[in-house]
Amino acid sequence: MDGQQQWEHDGYLILRAAVPAAAIGAYPDELQRLRDGLLVRAPGDEHASLAAHAAPGSAGAVDPYAISDAARAVLLPEPVVATLTELFGGDAPLLFDATEALAGAPDPGPYRDATYVAVSDALTVEVVALGELDVTLHPGSQQIATTPFSGRYRHFNPERDGNAALDRHRAEVAAAVQDRETTTLSLAPGDVLLFAGGLIHAPIAGDALIAHLCPLRAQPSWFTYRPERARLAAVGAAWITTQHYDLVDAIEREPESPTTTAEDDAETEREIEGVEDALRAHDDRPPDAPTAPPPGPTANRRTGGLVNSVRGIMGRRGRR
Repeated sequence: MDGQQQWEHDGYLILRAAVPAAAIGAYPDELQRLRDGLLVRAPGDEHASLAAHAAPGSAGAVDPYAISDAARAVLLPEPVVATLTELFGGDAPLLFDATEALAGAPDPGPYRDATYVAVSDALTVEVVALGELDVTLHPGSQQIATTPFSGRYRHFNPERDGNAALDRHRAEVAAAVQDRETTTLSLAPGDVLLFAGGLIHAPIAGDALIAHLCPLRAQPSWFTYRPERARLAAVGAAWITTQHYDLVDAIEREPESPTTTAEDDAETEREIEGVEDALRAHDDRPPDAPTAPPPGPTANRRTGGLVNSVRGIMGRRGRR
């Protein structure tokens, strides 16, 4: 069966050697260099903390792509972006969180990421093998229905649903896969596993980055309670966002050329105006699309968000 058929039937795809060996090798060195500004989380911790405050090897990086070019290269190589764009019906992928497996799994038993990660549409999990890695999952289990939380939600919220609801959900998941086929996938460094957010799998342990993505048309739930972080930035043909870092400051901009003329500036400004018009049209979502979050304190026409990203890209593009 082809990739689309396998995705629909089994709920996962493997992209062998999708990440170049050079990118895999550069990642740990760059994170070590950026350690003073890197956020990490230890297994069982609810909140992230500075890596400089954690013992080496005790915690995994949280959203390292916000400050690391090497992390972006590992998480968003061209084969991954192209595959996700196809799976999302032509919509660009939005990377909205990632952690190293060292941060720990959200559940000790078989679980689906959609239980713990809320997004308005098409949650997809990406596992990038940084070393030799085995991942155990239940093919096709994304089609298994479980009782919604509080009568309507796929995502668990402890304040809203209570611990008894999570216990019931765990029991349902365990019972559903008890006699179901199990597949263990062996990944080599640079291999990428993509699977549906509803696919049931064992906790992932080892040297790996685990990321969550969705189509650009969708929204992570945290956009509603972290509007000041509801910002997007372009990375090639994909987009990124993170609730843990300020992307306006995190993504480094190259300085303008000292030879840039006033005529060059005027030309670029006219082009940016056209891009801004296109972005506004992009934001005219259909009536049944998720509601956009309220603007944060930096959501204006000249700073932050999409427009700031476009300005940074066009500024690097080859101004004379």
